[in-house]
Amino acid sequence: MEGWIADAYADTAKSSVIVWVKGQSVRRFEFRYVPPFYVGGNRTSLTELGRRLDRMGDTAWRRTLRKAAPGMRQMDMLEITAHDLRTYRKLAEGICSMGSHGSYTVYDADIPVEQHFMLDMGIFPLAFASVTADRIECLDSPDELHYEMPPFRTLSMEVEFDERDSAGYAVRAVSIDGNVIDGGEERMLLETSRILESEACDILLTSGGDAYALRQMYRRASLLGLDGFTLGREGGLRGSYAARSYMSYGRILYKPSPALLMGRAHIDTLNSFLHSESGLAGLVEVSRLSYLGIQQLSRLSPGTAISSMESMEALRQNAAVPWKKNRAEMFKTAEELVQSDRGGLIYTPVTGFHAGVYGLDFSSLYPSIMKRENISVDTLNCPCCAGGGHRVPGLPYHFCSRRAGLIPSVIGRLIMRRRKYKGMGDEFAGRRNALKWVLVTSFGYTGYKNAKFGSIECHESINAFGREMLLRAAKRAEEMGFTVLHGIVDSLWIKGEGDAERFAAAIGDETGIPFELEGRYRWVVFLSNKGDGEGSLNKYYGLFDDGTYKLRGIELRRSDTPEVVRFAQNVMLERLRESSDRDDFLRRARSGIGMVRDIVRNVRRGNYPPEDMVITRRVSKRLDEYSGNGEGRRALVRLREAGVEVSAGEVVKYVVAAAEKGRNIVPVQLLGAGVEYEAAHYTRLIARAVATMLLPFGYTEERVLSMLRHS
Repeated sequence: MEGWIADAYADTAKSSVIVWVKGQSVRRFEFRYVPPFYVGGNRTSLTELGRRLDRMGDTAWRRTLRKAAPGMRQMDMLEITAHDLRTYRKLAEGICSMGSHGSYTVYDADIPVEQHFMLDMGIFPLAFASVTADRIECLDSPDELHYEMPPFRTLSMEVEFDERDSAGYAVRAVSIDGNVIDGGEERMLLETSRILESEACDILLTSGGDAYALRQMYRRASLLGLDGFTLGREGGLRGSYAARSYMSYGRILYKPSPALLMGRAHIDTLNSFLHSESGLAGLVEVSRLSYLGIQQLSRLSPGTAISSMESMEALRQNAAVPWKKNRAEMFKTAEELVQSDRGGLIYTPVTGFHAGVYGLDFSSLYPSIMKRENISVDTLNCPCCAGGGHRVPGLPYHFCSRRAGLIPSVIGRLIMRRRKYKGMGDEFAGRRNALKWVLVTSFGYTGYKNAKFGSIECHESINAFGREMLLRAAKRAEEMGFTVLHGIVDSLWIKGEGDAERFAAAIGDETGIPFELEGRYRWVVFLSNKGDGEGSLNKYYGLFDDGTYKLRGIELRRSDTPEVVRFAQNVMLERLRESSDRDDFLRRARSGIGMVRDIVRNVRRGNYPPEDMVITRRVSKRLDEYSGNGEGRRALVRLREAGVEVSAGEVVKYVVAAAEKGRNIVPVQLLGAGVEYEAAHYTRLIARAVATMLLPFGYTEERVLSMLRHS
């Protein structure tokens, strides 16, 4: 049959790969498959390993020469094929532990089996292909821009649960695409299965389904003996990784164990960054390029997608991919560390009100540098370009000018696709947005300690080129009659009588990277830090000539801000909208505070519903790990009393209520009639939001609070 590769995954028990194809109907195909992995080492150690494998039996091996990523150098290796998928990973782990430290380097062993299979078969996720019981012929290309979106049928499901009993929460209500399923628990579960099948659902959307709902539905179905219940096209849930808390860029985050279906994709929109930013179109675009199925990809970061693209490119170039990164940072003296370990160039903002400001930024600056300068771990300090190549400004590195690096090959393809999509209309916005986020993370992954193709020297080099380009742009701006008000990494804010469009075109021509005029601000306010009064690097708000606002770092941009505080800050923004100069801005600010005072009066009178007072917090620890008694801990105490355990990194939502000390935090799960919020607490939050906007003009939180309390 002909159709789209809707899903592919390994069946370890049968040592096979299951492929689901969506055409006129949906069919399941099964192919026996066990991929090889590779082991590198010196000649003596590989000879000894071969003898050991012969004694073990049931394992095929042969000596071979193969390039080894990330250096892409030819090496002597053993190609090893396990008897089945059950022993595949154990065999690789056992070899890793043999001999002294570093005796063996294992390659390709952690590439997902289905990705190996698709590369070998010449297909990729969501490719259009002709599939029979023993053959797959791809009729598509991952480089195609005008590909047809698979005709997937998408349904949304919401599930509610009853009071907890010894068997957990019973299913109280299920709705699919807004249609409520009537009847008792048994009927609701079976009817859910029937509807998904009769409606030929390909993608099931939930909000928070990973955390509890889908697994509990299966538990209840098992308890009730409902053998016919399934949310996928067969069986139960696929095996996956356990829930975990982890740190990312200084924040503790929580990732629930994914509830993955078979033959049907489950996307938990609450836990899918790419889906929230780019929709299904963006997921399809990145899935085709990364060889990650949309169900798995929806739960992964853009950084994982770029890592997968790099691994797939290495395999396409017949290079083995290391299982565990073992490349150390180059030795540096203290002086060399000071020179190299710097980030992007920053011009501290001139705080306060400014009219007639132009905002400009480089398009995909760091990815474009990586492509233009051929920055990749396999081109770093190549011997063929010693004394030449792409020299890094201020650092003792160079990159090859004769051979394209692996990372630039991947990045160049993404940059090209995104630029072409920009000229192809709004219907390609999802694809553009998805590629933007993959490109954004591509730079960070060059310095990530566990990135297979990462290298801190590459990371430092990209920063060095970026500093040089922003410095060049700032100097040219001054030469053309502008004053630089602020600059950070890849963006400039300038003011003056020069021609901004001509300036942007000149920088683009000089650097070879598009320097785009984001727009002209009718006015913009650069904010200051509360502690030292210095300009804050990424806190500002401004109004473009087209009447749209750009907001950074203020409460309206934060996910934890209660609705009543958002409302107050919006009132201030609308009052400031028509400001013509600094004096007019300050007059309007005082008037806006008067309007916010009316909001505060209504807060004190209890005229807002508790739902408008909900505060959102991401807790950094489990309850037992807290030593203080802040709002987050008190929310966890109340939730535990209600039988709800929360892991580090999960989000809790609560209202600060007018109640006895220590009991004034009410999680949204416990909100009921009669809950009264603490007016003084929310008054202070509103005052803080107003002060955030006006701090450069002397309006501290205490001053604003005093103005809100008194007529």
